[in-house]
Amino acid sequence: MDYEGKVTRQGQITLPKSMRKRYSIKEGDMVTYVDLGDHIAILPKTKNAIKTLLSLKVKTGDSVQKIKQNIHYTAMGTATKSGV
Repeated sequence: MDYEGKVTRQGQITLPKSMRKRYSIKEGDMVTYVDLGDHIAILPKTKNAIKTLLSLKVKTGDSVQKIKQNIHYTAMGTATKSGV
């Protein structure tokens, strides 16, 4: 599912209410912007960063490009061609 929004003159964006609710993002919460090369991922900050990192489907020894691809597929809720 994707959403569109407009960037304001000050560079601000508004997260749709349905996404804020789904990810429990409230006013004042922090988010992380991840530059994935050809697009940006916005991730809610979590109190348990280790748990979040462990949930990413990334194999050690993969190239940076492969890791970025696997993070993208994980975020999109799909599997990679290699079955990761």
